[in-house]
Amino acid sequence: MTCGTCPEYDPAGTRIAIVKLAAAGDVLRTTSFLPSLVRRHEGARIRWLTLAPTAPLLEGLPELWTVDRTSGEALPVGLSMTPQDLVICPDADLGSVALAMGIPLRPGGRRLGFILDGDGEVRPLGEAAERWFAMGLSDRLKKANDRTYQDLVGAIFELPTPIEDRPGLVLRPSERAAAETWFADAAGGIEAKGLIGLNTGAGGRWPQKRWTLDGQCTLIEKLCARGYRVLLLGGPDEGERHRKLKARIADGPGHRLCLDAGTDNSLRDFAARLSLCDALVTGDTLALHLATALGIPVVALFGPTSHAEIELYGRGTKLYAADLDCLGCYSACDRDPDCQESIPPERVLEALEPFLPS
Repeated sequence: MTCGTCPEYDPAGTRIAIVKLAAAGDVLRTTSFLPSLVRRHEGARIRWLTLAPTAPLLEGLPELWTVDRTSGEALPVGLSMTPQDLVICPDADLGSVALAMGIPLRPGGRRLGFILDGDGEVRPLGEAAERWFAMGLSDRLKKANDRTYQDLVGAIFELPTPIEDRPGLVLRPSERAAAETWFADAAGGIEAKGLIGLNTGAGGRWPQKRWTLDGQCTLIEKLCARGYRVLLLGGPDEGERHRKLKARIADGPGHRLCLDAGTDNSLRDFAARLSLCDALVTGDTLALHLATALGIPVVALFGPTSHAEIELYGRGTKLYAADLDCLGCYSACDRDPDCQESIPPERVLEALEPFLPS
């Protein structure tokens, strides 16, 4: 049957499968490639394979035809049976590459990023993937790098750089409304000049990604004393930290103006509550990428991870102790003071100043 005149007829163009499993922040910042990918491959039908816990971040993105979920052990049946024109695996970990290799290709189809060779070893395809692979193996190259993730990995996707599109995140009206209802109740009718988010954690892999408790406490006190409300943001690991912060500011203006967004929110509820903020102070973690996706100005604090790789799209400031030669070490250390202790609250407040509502 010929359907060329049917208004519902929507022939598939290039079939593209992206295999990007984790972590949540990395998945989110990789969505910045989707608009360019669609522009490059007109009529593209893009599907994205990710781990089930990170899949909610991809919901509603207009560039995606479907989101496939995996536990990391096997391909969904539909994906394993549907040949693709392009399979893109930008990560060199064995699990991701093995899954990507299980996706069949159409005649003339190609793979980008990383594959398995005849010996079952991970191998980069092309100069861009080789560069990214080498950086993953060499702390020296990682520290010397001055290019963003969007630039480095966008080249693996064969996209023109620089990538100017922000990461994609689509919040439902119901999610925004639920966040606003929560906030109205939590604020208790107390007026403030604006709402400043403070993301208090940064995961457990590199402890120095997280700013100090003293620094966070002082910043809260200074902001609240000026009439700004502070919203504590974090996950399950930050529950005790939030209790400590609230206890330490109990006798000051922060007692009334500092709110805890909760530490047991879903990814999307966390993003919805973050979307209420006028600006965000955070380490190099998921909240940073959520803020860039939402267009929220960011003051980002860096230590053991690369500040050069992070793109703020002209909506923020990066802070780090420039006099330390160990920045970007990608390790934990016992240096005293360490990289985060070397960033004083006064410096953070100064960087935040241009983004504070008047």
